[in-house]
Amino acid sequence: MSQQINNQNNNPNQSDLEARSSTNSFKKAKEQEKDTKHVLEEDVAQEQSFSERWKTNRFWVIRATYHIFYSVWIVVMAIGGLIAWLIALLFI
Repeated sequence: MSQQINNQNNNPNQSDLEARSSTNSFKKAKEQEKDTKHVLEEDVAQEQSFSERWKTNRFWVIRATYHIFYSVWIVVMAIGGLIAWLIALLFI
């Protein structure tokens, strides 16, 4: 009786083979997903951002608009930083 059980355990049935193949296909799918993510991250890293495209645009109007908005943003942030510094200084 024990020999029959051991023999049955040594012979993989169809469900065991399916389970192994599904595990292998799962591993392959994960590897392909990692490869795809790596490629997508490279594509994203190579694309220019919106502000970079405006900064290097061939039309001078768009470049000028970028520089005007950038200058205004720098001034606003400087004023905001000064106000924050003054408030922090007053509440020490």
